[in-house]
Amino acid sequence: MTHPEEHDTGLQKNSLCPICGKEFTCSLSSSCWCASKAVPDHVRAYLSERYENCICGPCLDLLIEKAGSGESP
Repeated sequence: MTHPEEHDTGLQKNSLCPICGKEFTCSLSSSCWCASKAVPDHVRAYLSERYENCICGPCLDLLIEKAGSGESP
């Protein structure tokens, strides 16, 4: 999930997901793979309160799925 100060830099970096520890690629821009995800506001808040960096696709999908079923992230 792109942070406001990280828009359209054209850079990519390999990151480790703080939830599962798996490596993933973040493009550090508004065109990153995560930009196409419909992330509920409360999930965004949950993530920003707990993590300084982005999380991987599978972990993000799981949090979105939990939110959609009424579970807490």
